[in-house]
Amino acid sequence: MSDAIRAAVIKMIRAGEIRSDSSAGPVYFVLHDVADESQARELAAALYGNLAPLARAMPTAS
Repeated sequence: MSDAIRAAVIKMIRAGEIRSDSSAGPVYFVLHDVADESQARELAAALYGNLAPLARAMPTAS
């Protein structure tokens, strides 16, 4: 699951959705400039095993 979150963080950085100083470490995630509380909640849902909101939150740009 953390691999999926890490991949999403990288995609969001590359797409300009979050700042480039955001990071995904082995046991933590730092996301700067998440658009709004709704997006933050979707990303947090992935930490509890619900990857569907994570897939919706990820930008389509590669």
